[in-house]
Amino acid sequence: MLLDWQRGFRHWVYANHGIKPSAKGPKSWSLFTWLGQPEARCMELIAAFNASQGFGELYAMDGAIDAVAKLHAAGHRMTVLTSCSADPVAVRRRKQNLRQVFGVMLNRVVCLDLGESKAGWLEVLNDGIWIEDNYKNAMMGLKAGHKTFMMRRRHNRDDEKATDSRIVWIDNWRPIVSLFS
Repeated sequence: MLLDWQRGFRHWVYANHGIKPSAKGPKSWSLFTWLGQPEARCMELIAAFNASQGFGELYAMDGAIDAVAKLHAAGHRMTVLTSCSADPVAVRRRKQNLRQVFGVMLNRVVCLDLGESKAGWLEVLNDGIWIEDNYKNAMMGLKAGHKTFMMRRRHNRDDEKATDSRIVWIDNWRPIVSLFS
């Protein structure tokens, strides 16, 4: 929700593999339709991108820098929990990218392996505010006792139809900033 992985991946997969996905982004968590590749190949491409230099050069999502700055100024401690890679080089790139974009406003960055469950860390970080775009992870946040927000994205629209009523769906960072800063 902080860095625009999708934009970086879209440019990288075109430049390096000649695959031109829609700028609008995928319509679901499966990238099969968006990339026109078998699921296994999609996972290979994701892993390759996350191991590339481009992974460490992602832009901030719209509104994220301002939101993080306001939350930081209000005294909130922020932890980034991402399942991007366990590779030390990829982890270093992710942390450097976040530091370059957000400075010292983020207190901790935890990188799990690609696809690894966030449940254990969500238990450790209990009773916080959890902001997600993956419904499965949002439900893990609820189970761990977090006030959970889902950032609407094209790929998670179907999840909202049958959502748990305790999840608050938002379109951007403004509700988070207004509630907690």
